[in-house]
Amino acid sequence: MAHVDVIYYLDVLSSWCHIADRAVERIESKYGDGVRIEWRIAQLFDFGPLPFSPSDLAWYYGRTHAICGVRLDASWHDSPETTTKYANAAAEAIRALGVDGSGVRRGLSRAALLDGKPMGRRDAAIEEAARLSGLPVDQIERTSESEQVRQRIAQTTREFKDLALPQLPSFVFRNTSGDLAVFSGLYTFEALDAVIGEMLRASRVTESFGAGP
Repeated sequence: MAHVDVIYYLDVLSSWCHIADRAVERIESKYGDGVRIEWRIAQLFDFGPLPFSPSDLAWYYGRTHAICGVRLDASWHDSPETTTKYANAAAEAIRALGVDGSGVRRGLSRAALLDGKPMGRRDAAIEEAARLSGLPVDQIERTSESEQVRQRIAQTTREFKDLALPQLPSFVFRNTSGDLAVFSGLYTFEALDAVIGEMLRASRVTESFGAGP
């Protein structure tokens, strides 16, 4: 079946990944099985704290609003130790525990960026993941700190860095006729839709011709 595979590199608490995810949801709704999206964590800031102050973050979010009209809440950045690594680990733990899809990672993103909840804290991220998934807190806690999850996030972060792409979100598109496209930083539905639509069209035409003469 003709389709487009998409590898989607993100950080759960990245503001631009949050904006891009709105477009990704529309893509999933429009194309169904025609697009297969796999999200992979690319941990920001070398697993350390945010390298800017809460007031800096508020300024960045003001700029985001001016660009795309989405208001974000900077109050989740409530400590010099605020980091995105706990939310990323919680999201990856949920997947490792068999809850597939994007619901929990999207919920963690919304909890921080829209509701201002302190998802940059370990306990808060784990508790929110438990609330969203219905899984026990202690199970998520153990799994998020497991070697399996640590290695997975280290691997996908290294993979993203090896691609030498400039920023998140980043997308790698491949279709069944061998075409490849890479976006880094682009986040709008229109941009993603144009590429996926063309790649699907090419794959379907190629498929209709069969194996060749």
